[in-house]
Amino acid sequence: MIKKPLLSIALAAACCSQAYAITPASLNQLGNGLDVTYSVLDNTQDEWRTFRGALSLTNNSATDLPASGWAIYFSHIRMFKTVATSALKVTHVNGDIFKLEPTSQFQPLKPGETFNFEFDAGDWLVAKTDVMPNWYLVSEDKGQEITALITSTSNTINGKVPVKPSDELPFVSDFTSAKQWKRYNSSALADHYDPFTAKDRYERNADLNEIDNLAGVVPTPAAITVGTETVTLNNNWVVTFDNGYQEQAEYLAKQLGLQTVNWTPATSNTIHIGWGSVTVDGQQKWAEAYNLDVNTTTNTIKIKAVDQAGAFYAAQTLLQLKNGMAIPSANVADAPRFHYRGLSIDTIRNFRNKDSMLQLLEQMATLKLNKLHLRLADDEGWRIEIAALPELTKVGSKRCHDVTEQKCLLPFLGAGPDGTAESNGFFSAEDYREILRVAKNLNIEVIPELDMPGHAHAAIKSMEARYHNFIKQGDAAKANEYLLTDFNDKTEYHSVQMFNDNAMNVCMESTYKFVDTVVAGLVALHQDIQPLKTFHFGGDEVAGAWKDSPICQNFIANNNKGVTDVSELSRYFVERISTITANHGLNLGGWEDGLMHNNKVYPRSQMVNKQVAGNAWQNIWEWGVADRAYNLANNGYGVVYNQASHFYFDHPYEPDPEERGYYWAPRFTDTRKSFGFMPDDLFANADFTRAGVPITKEEVLAKAGVKSLERPENVLGLQGSIWAETIRTEEQFEGMLFPRAIALAERAWHTAPWEAHDNNKVAADKPARNADYNRFANLLGQQILPDMEADGISFNLPVPGAVIEAGVLKANSPFPGLAIEYSTDNGQSWQAYDQANPPAVAAPVKVRTVSGERSSRTTNVN
Repeated sequence: MIKKPLLSIALAAACCSQAYAITPASLNQLGNGLDVTYSVLDNTQDEWRTFRGALSLTNNSATDLPASGWAIYFSHIRMFKTVATSALKVTHVNGDIFKLEPTSQFQPLKPGETFNFEFDAGDWLVAKTDVMPNWYLVSEDKGQEITALITSTSNTINGKVPVKPSDELPFVSDFTSAKQWKRYNSSALADHYDPFTAKDRYERNADLNEIDNLAGVVPTPAAITVGTETVTLNNNWVVTFDNGYQEQAEYLAKQLGLQTVNWTPATSNTIHIGWGSVTVDGQQKWAEAYNLDVNTTTNTIKIKAVDQAGAFYAAQTLLQLKNGMAIPSANVADAPRFHYRGLSIDTIRNFRNKDSMLQLLEQMATLKLNKLHLRLADDEGWRIEIAALPELTKVGSKRCHDVTEQKCLLPFLGAGPDGTAESNGFFSAEDYREILRVAKNLNIEVIPELDMPGHAHAAIKSMEARYHNFIKQGDAAKANEYLLTDFNDKTEYHSVQMFNDNAMNVCMESTYKFVDTVVAGLVALHQDIQPLKTFHFGGDEVAGAWKDSPICQNFIANNNKGVTDVSELSRYFVERISTITANHGLNLGGWEDGLMHNNKVYPRSQMVNKQVAGNAWQNIWEWGVADRAYNLANNGYGVVYNQASHFYFDHPYEPDPEERGYYWAPRFTDTRKSFGFMPDDLFANADFTRAGVPITKEEVLAKAGVKSLERPENVLGLQGSIWAETIRTEEQFEGMLFPRAIALAERAWHTAPWEAHDNNKVAADKPARNADYNRFANLLGQQILPDMEADGISFNLPVPGAVIEAGVLKANSPFPGLAIEYSTDNGQSWQAYDQANPPAVAAPVKVRTVSGERSSRTTNVN
C-alpha cells in the first residue's frame, strides 16, 4: 500500500549560511543535551521506492533550541525525499551529507520538550549500521561558523568505538517488526528474508559434527597424507638451504626458533629447503609449487620447491601442521589453482593504517594469498602521499566541517565536525614503503588503486584547493596545471553515493598531467623495493558527467581523437590511461565497468599495455549482468573473479538488523557460501535473487548475452573485497574479513572434487560438498581461528544455533570446536556448553559463542 506523500523538501546543494545568533557555550550545551532518536517505521510502503522513518529531538539541555540560528548536519546513505513537518527543511549538501534547519514556522524547543516528525527517504534501510553517527550542530559566532557534536549520536564510549552496532549506535531504535527488516512486501515483489532464529541456525548447522584428532592444512593442498607418528623439534634441529633459498630458510627458522646453516649433507634433525621439480596429478608445475616430506624414520624434513614462493608456501604448510614442537609425518605435493589470489582493501571510507596493513599481510601469507589490491583514493578520501602534490593529503585525507572543502573534505560517513581517528589519515611515503618491504618478504604483490575518473571527489577538491591557493598568489599557470574541474560545467548528476561533482573532467589535458604525476609518484615509491607492475585505475560507477561541460562540448565538436559523443568519453579516458601507464612500463587494472559501456567491451587492441585486467564484481543474478566476466575474458582481457555474490566481505553474515554491512548484492554472505564458490562455472553459482527467491543457472543463462567462457586462459584468479563505509575500527575490519577470507583462500588455491558444471551435478555433489565443508569448518574451529585469537585477530564470532528438546538444550556452531556458552538468568551468568553432556534447562535460555575474552551476539532459545 502506497502511503500519502509527505511535504516536499529542498534537495539543491547548500551554498549560503544564514545569520546565526547562538553563543558557543549555548551550542555546546545543546550538543550535550539534545537527544536524537532515529527510527525506521516501514520499508515496505511502496515496494522499493521509499521507506518511512521518524526522527525525535528531545531537548535535555538547560537552554532553548531557538527558533532560528542553527542547523544540524548529518550523514544519511539514502536520499531524503519528504518530511512531515513545515517547521523544518532538509537540504542535500553533497554525497551523504544533509542539512536540517528550522523554517519560519519552527517554535523554540524548550528544555524537556520533544519534537517528533516523520520522513520518507529513498529505497530502504534494514540494518542499524545503515545509520551514520556523529550528527552535529552548526551556528555562527562573530562571523565564523561554530560546531558542536550532538553527543547522543556519538559512536564512541569512553573514546572507543564499540564493535556491536547496538552499542555503537544507541540512538537508532531496534528493528522489531517485518516492516522494519524487510525491503519490500507486495504481490509483485516480496522480501523473503527474516532474521535467523536460534532454531534456524541449529538447522543450518545440522550437517556439521566435531571431528576428533583432526590434522590438516588450510588452504587444502593438492595432495596430502598425514600420519600419526611425529618428529619433535628442539635446539638440535637446524634449517639448511640451497642457493637462492636463504630468505625462506631464515623465515622458517625464525618462526620455529631454530638456527640456519649453509648447505650440509642430509642428516637427522635437519629441515632442508632446496630446489626440486614438483608434479601434481601427473603434471609438472612451474610456479609456487612445492613438495614437503616429514620423515619420522630419518628424523628429517625436506622441502623441494620450484621457486622461492613455493618454498615460502611449504613453510606455511609446515607451520600449520605443527602442534607445539611436534610435527606429524606427512607428504605433501602442492601447487595453487590460480596464481592471482587476492584481497582488495578499501582504506578510504574509513582509514586502515600501516599497522593494520602489516598485520593483514601476515595473515594473508599464512593463507597463501599473494595480491593486496590497495584502494587508496575515492570520493571520501585520498590516502597516499604523492610528493609532487601535497594538497592530496593536506586536504583529501581529512574530513571536517568546511562547506568550501578548501581545508578538508566534508565529514562523510558520520565523521562529525572534527573528523575521527577512523576518517582521517594517510600512508606517508615511508609508511607505504614499509608495507611494500613486508609484502615483498611475504611473497605478496601490492597493487595500488586510485579510482578515476569517477569516485574522484577527494582528488577533485584537493586540486581545486591547490587552484585557489595559486590564484591567490597570482599564478594562473600553476593553478591550472593539475586542475580536474571545468568550473563552467553545468551537468547535473548524482553518483551512486549521491555525489554531484565526483568525475574528473576527461576533456582537460590537466587531468592527464595529474594522472601521469600520481602514477610516476607510485612508481617512485615502489622502486628498489617491489617495482610496480600494475596500476589499477578503478573506472567503476562513473555517473552522467560532462554532458554540459563547455570544454567537453568543444572537445567533441573538434572531433578530437575520434570522439563524437559524450558516451565515448569514458573509452577515450581509458585509452589515455593505458598509454600513460604503458609509458611507465606498467600493466593496467580496472573494475569491469571501467572497461565497458552498456555491456559493450572496449576494444582490447586500443589498450597498449602488455596486460589489462578487469575485476568482475557485479553479478546480481536477476539483472542479466553475470556474464561480464566471460565477456571481458573472451575479448582478450585478463579477469579476476571478484563476485559480489560470494566475495564482498562488507556484506552481513546474516540477514539481521544487528549485523554490520551493506546488502545491495546478496542479503548476506556467510563463510559456507564463500567456501562453496565454483570458479569453473560462474553460472552454476546462481542461488537466490536479492529478494531471496531461488534462481537457477538456466534462468541466469537465459538473460546472459555471453553464455560461455571461450578463453579460460584469461581467468587470472579470485579476489575478495572489503568496503569500509560501515567499518570503522580494526576489530570491525577483522571481524568482517575473517573467517570469510579463509574460504576465499581455499577456493583460490584448491580445486574441490565436488565443484559442479551444471545444476544436476550441484544436487548430486551436495553431500560431498557438505562433508568437505565439515572438514574445513572443523579445521577453522579447532586450529585456524584459535591461532588467530592468539595472534590478536578479532575474527567474527558466529551466533550459535540452539533448540530445547524434551527439556534439554542442544546447541551447535558453524565452526565445530569453538566454545559455546549458555545462560539461564538472562545473561547475568554464563556456563560452558558441553555437547557430549547437554544440560537440562527451562526456557528461556540465551546462548553465545566465545573465544578468549570475546563473545558473539546472543540469541534467545524459547
